[in-house]
Amino acid sequence: MTQERDHPLHFSIHSRLRLAHLRRLMPPAAGGRLLDVGCGLGYLTMALGEGYRCVGLDADFGSVNANRQRGLPGMVQGRLDRLPFADDTFAVAICSEVLEHLPDGADAAALAEIARVVQPGGRILVTVPALEGVRATSRLRNLGHDDPNGGEYHYRMGYAWQDLATLIAGIPGLQVATHRYAMFLLSELAMDLLKWVYFKQNSLKEHAHIMDTKNTPLFRIYRRLFPLMHLVFVLEDRLLASWLKGHIHILALERVADGRGRS
Repeated sequence: MTQERDHPLHFSIHSRLRLAHLRRLMPPAAGGRLLDVGCGLGYLTMALGEGYRCVGLDADFGSVNANRQRGLPGMVQGRLDRLPFADDTFAVAICSEVLEHLPDGADAAALAEIARVVQPGGRILVTVPALEGVRATSRLRNLGHDDPNGGEYHYRMGYAWQDLATLIAGIPGLQVATHRYAMFLLSELAMDLLKWVYFKQNSLKEHAHIMDTKNTPLFRIYRRLFPLMHLVFVLEDRLLASWLKGHIHILALERVADGRGRS
């Protein structure tokens, strides 16, 4: 979907590195249905949804309304732990940078609901912040995510792999197909610097406010520099992130037909 290139998140270091990994894990569309749970401003729905009949769901009405105003179809407001869809509806589901926003127990409930609405043999793509790596507990890393009244609040800084594997193992019918880390030192430092600059000038109370950044002079300058930065960070990611453990867990989960999952 070409709209993705006009989206501010197309120039996000974090979003683009996630997208590259998720794109490799996507199954062939084959006319299936795709659910983007916690879709936010619809960037991954657009970037990964070509060939699918897409539905984006988010609890935040501001984000859903912003998506509708931009002409994105299939946008639904709803609770992540009580999805308004029948069993076995979707061939693939995306749950990217969502579970850390949910209180303890609600993350497991949301993942169980996603498993319920995905067809046997279907795939669930998950990304969450990792608690491994050299900057796992950096204060800058949590910038913008520590305000309970903000639109980007995190109930936890991330997941250690063992805790994440235990969470998945507790969901009947899920198994881990692949797991790796993404983002390492330079990309994460650059992301934190950009967040610091942004929060010095803005107050991100709603996720939809991100859309306003593309009209600022600073963003236009950054957009011109981004291709070179992106190349450096992709090289770092491929060479170091999985080996030295990076900022994000990238997982492909599979819904098994017999209802017994394993991790």
